[in-house]
Amino acid sequence: MYDHIVLISIDTLRSDGISANPLRLWPDVYPELSAPATPVLDDLVGRGAFFANCVSAAPYTSASHATILSGKWPLRHGVFEFFNRKLGTDTLFTRAQRAGYATLLKSDFPLILGPTLGFDRGVDTFVAEDDKAYLASLAETSRSVSLVHFGGVHVPYGFHNLHYGGDAYRAKLSKLEADFGGPDQLPKDQLIETYRDEEDLRYLLRYKRVVQELWQADRAEEIFGLYLEGIEYFLATRFTPFIERLFRATAGRRTLVVLFGDHGEEYSAESFGHFNSVTEGVLRVPLLFFGDDVAPGCYTERVRTVEILPTIAELMGNLPIAHLKLDGASLASTVRDGSTYPLRPGFAQAYVADTAKSINFQQQLMNKEARPGGLPHVLAKEVVWDGRYRLTRELAKFSDYFGSGGLGPIEPVVRLERFDEDEKPRPHGDPHVAARLLALIDDYNTLSSVPRT
Repeated sequence: MYDHIVLISIDTLRSDGISANPLRLWPDVYPELSAPATPVLDDLVGRGAFFANCVSAAPYTSASHATILSGKWPLRHGVFEFFNRKLGTDTLFTRAQRAGYATLLKSDFPLILGPTLGFDRGVDTFVAEDDKAYLASLAETSRSVSLVHFGGVHVPYGFHNLHYGGDAYRAKLSKLEADFGGPDQLPKDQLIETYRDEEDLRYLLRYKRVVQELWQADRAEEIFGLYLEGIEYFLATRFTPFIERLFRATAGRRTLVVLFGDHGEEYSAESFGHFNSVTEGVLRVPLLFFGDDVAPGCYTERVRTVEILPTIAELMGNLPIAHLKLDGASLASTVRDGSTYPLRPGFAQAYVADTAKSINFQQQLMNKEARPGGLPHVLAKEVVWDGRYRLTRELAKFSDYFGSGGLGPIEPVVRLERFDEDEKPRPHGDPHVAARLLALIDDYNTLSSVPRT
């Protein structure tokens, strides 16, 4: 049994954003860029059970975290779109609360990972964007389960907001804008994940405008360079001090830390950041277990984020989940003693809505004029992993990544890939394999009719 279970979510951190990861995808796409310095994560990877090849169930924060907290596929827990509905199923928080643990959630994105979409269900203490307040609340507990969510790797890369970014954020934006002039035109992407005052919102939109201008100037590698710089800056200025304080707060207590990303980031012909993307760079995220009774090891065979809850439950030993009919399988024996595990099928989908309608609906949510469930979405892309193969199917698309040309269905585009010895997906043409994987994803889509529990 553990005194403290601490889940740490680094939003938008792709697995190979950690320098210690032996599996690298991004250098093939951006060969001129340098890897970020990630010493704090490299140290944890060296001392923990690191799953370098973990795939997320969705490219969006809400759907991905709902799977992590529930152990169920998005079509079973119901939060499979961006602003579509509240989380209504049992989660790690609800089960831990019933088992007598204090439960805490610190979210940098309270609009999409907080009360608005029901993520505070089963949470005793909810904290928005305040690391110190979370640590103070943790110090008051003797037995706890918590999730600490960081948005610092997300746009604006490395800074999160003016409170955490400060003068470095201001200076970086000024330097970037020198290439394009002043922020005379708002970006198409005006979606936000947290409440911001007027100045902070203005800075975010100016930063997004720079990203938009770089993209339209065919300078995708420079955008990804900003992302890699952001990883390094966030880890050095915010995350490393946090980890040091966390370890001091839990010293002498049996503690398990579970660190993961919810999705990654990529700029290519198939991906604008993580919007509407099912690329391997977006969906392959880090998963790390660190703490008491964890055997150090690095594992490169694929696992899935749906495994996180059943693994935590088995490691805790006193969390009743047998009746929950989870979709994930426990990795506890691997975490404890390095046991092997099988490759299991994985699924992910990207549901999207018209950009202008999304922005308007978000504003209504912030003003409490709308409820989740009122924004129509379309299934745009989906992916299935099985064995050494990966199949994607595209069903709808924007005419451009900013939604200015509308969203519409297309004739399905199917792509089959096979992973090489370095776990890089390469085009593959076996029609029998493609047919088998298409059948798997068609069967997955029937889960939408399964009642939530």
